[in-house]
Amino acid sequence: MRRTMPRLAALLIGGLIVGAADAAPPSGDVVARRGDIQLTPNDLREALRYADPVARDQLLANPAALAEFVRERLVRQALINEAKAANWEQKPEVQARVNDARDTILMQAWLASRVQIDPNFPSESDIAAAYEANKAKFAVPKQYHVAQIAILVPPNAPKEADDDARRKVADLKSQLSKPKADFAEIAKKNSQDKNSADKGGDLGWVREDQIVQAVRDTVRGMPDNAISDPVRSAEAWHVIKLLGTKPPSFLPIEQVREPLINALRQARAQQATKAYLDDMMKKEPAQINEVGLAARIAAPK
Repeated sequence: MRRTMPRLAALLIGGLIVGAADAAPPSGDVVARRGDIQLTPNDLREALRYADPVARDQLLANPAALAEFVRERLVRQALINEAKAANWEQKPEVQARVNDARDTILMQAWLASRVQIDPNFPSESDIAAAYEANKAKFAVPKQYHVAQIAILVPPNAPKEADDDARRKVADLKSQLSKPKADFAEIAKKNSQDKNSADKGGDLGWVREDQIVQAVRDTVRGMPDNAISDPVRSAEAWHVIKLLGTKPPSFLPIEQVREPLINALRQARAQQATKAYLDDMMKKEPAQINEVGLAARIAAPK
């Protein structure tokens, strides 16, 4: 999946982010195109129509994930077109699998119509109980608001290049030690991470578990508004300013309310489905001749 993020910011928080420019997007009602294949908003709405509501909402809220979904739909349609052009759907083994998939969907739709969940479930007390029971899953690690000045130097750089970058960062740290030194201005002029440099080196709030080890070990021992000594990460030498700290916490129930509701309803549906199937088999139990069953299936006569 493609994601984009400022390069040094990604390096600092331990991301592996690569961005690539796409071709100019289609215009009009067509949102994506590959050769003769076109996708409209309605095509995508239909593709998502029966998706899990939580997964659909997450997809629509994530532009990068949504774009990747569209790419996958284009590839899917291209492969379908190739298969149809080769009359692949006429092959007996393919027809058998298509029929089995159709029957599975029919069975699932019918079963869902037989198992109805109370529209008022879950209650507020159910939601609150589920939140408390799963609170550990909603833990938010300690967070740091950090700014940086970074001088790029790759991990395999010659010792001379590494020493030169370290000296530059040490000189910048010396400048920052002077009275009335402005970290943001010095970052704008000197940091080689141009994306964060334009913001005075500000990387925003970063979770402790998302920061690379060397920087994490440094900021852990810093008071707010302190400036670090030079720190070496895999791709750069840094001077870090700690702008603020947030202690570990939990996501409030309001932020996880919808996922909790969906999870509770899904669990209730699974319970109701099992009860329906158990009752069906109780009314008319299955009779199976298990003697030599595997052998008879593997080598029919």
